[in-house]
Amino acid sequence: MKIQPIRGTHDIFGEDLLLYKFIKNLISNLAEIYDYRQIITPIFEDTNLFKKPLGEDSDVVLKEMYSFKDRNDSFLTLRPEYTTPMIRAAISNNLLSKLPIKLFGIGPMFRRERPQKGRYRQFNQINFEILGTDDSFSDTEIITLADRFLQQLVSKEKFTLFINSLGEKNTINKYKIILTKYFEKYMSDLSKESQSKIATNPLRILDSDNPLDIKISKDAPKIKDLYSIESQRKFEQVKNLLDKLKVKFKIDEKLVRGLDYYCHTVFEFKSNTDESQNTLIGGGRYDGLIKLLGGPDTPGVGWASGIERLMHLSKKINFQPATVNVIILDEKYKEFAVQLIHALRENKIKTTFDYKYNLKKSLSNASANKVPYVVIIGEDEYQNNKYTFKKLSEGTQSVISLEEIINKLKK
Repeated sequence: MKIQPIRGTHDIFGEDLLLYKFIKNLISNLAEIYDYRQIITPIFEDTNLFKKPLGEDSDVVLKEMYSFKDRNDSFLTLRPEYTTPMIRAAISNNLLSKLPIKLFGIGPMFRRERPQKGRYRQFNQINFEILGTDDSFSDTEIITLADRFLQQLVSKEKFTLFINSLGEKNTINKYKIILTKYFEKYMSDLSKESQSKIATNPLRILDSDNPLDIKISKDAPKIKDLYSIESQRKFEQVKNLLDKLKVKFKIDEKLVRGLDYYCHTVFEFKSNTDESQNTLIGGGRYDGLIKLLGGPDTPGVGWASGIERLMHLSKKINFQPATVNVIILDEKYKEFAVQLIHALRENKIKTTFDYKYNLKKSLSNASANKVPYVVIIGEDEYQNNKYTFKKLSEGTQSVISLEEIINKLKK
């Protein structure tokens, strides 16, 4: 029986792996410039770490988490998102003793969603978090980092930044009550999925893709009418600072994000396509989450992005072939050739050998793989301690020493 990968998972190799590594390197470089420290957490955690922060009635908790009972009867969950594990790690390792602290992480997440283009059940995610400040500049800084990151992957014209404010925690609670009363009037007209959310999280109805829900949500009460003076001031500061930094954005009053722990600034970078899965980066402020997870009452702001979705939109990275292919005409010259191959690699020259011991086949492989140079080793080369060096694009060749080959290839 041929064993296939589990539905919703995928293998990364070839050009996709090059792009994946390019994105990871880009993130690591930006993290260093913006002074973020990397953190790596386990891929599974105590289930309670996710249940309360994400919302007992959220889709993630009810439908999407991969949870299991361990041998000691404790419940564990493969992490569905990275913010709460990173905060748990900050609390566990006493990283909050000196604030603010800026952290970033890259790693696999797990959600049992319906697989789509750019959405998998195991996917890789990038997270950036600033813990320990409610300064509006921290909101702006983390948004600016995301903007700069995307611009190095795709052109500006391919994405748009949307922002909104949810106000304070009590503002959101008041807004949920008002929304519940509003949507209850249209219970029979809403989609079945949205009907089920009226009593649990009416905020989620606002970003429904269902045409009926969109029509009803259009006239829903606006959260901005509930802002306190302080909430209004914070949001104005964020917008002004983004303007100063020339980061273009649009206000989206229906933008609420999907998880319970958000407050004040929320934002999404979306690709300018008509695909349903078009959110590239999403995040916002989550003051109160650290206290909820057992830490001190510490503010925080951050964002997350799925690498696979970015890869889907990003430019392709061309595979760089080996610089030279070593061709051994007979196995009896193997020991002599191995020393050459080792010397080339010691000089950081990308070298390949195809184990063919056949001139015609090896030349064909080198040409197919776009390797520009070959070194041929046979009886004459072995006897004279020299090597036949051939440039395939020109068809030229010469018999030269190892030192001369290294000098040519290094140029």
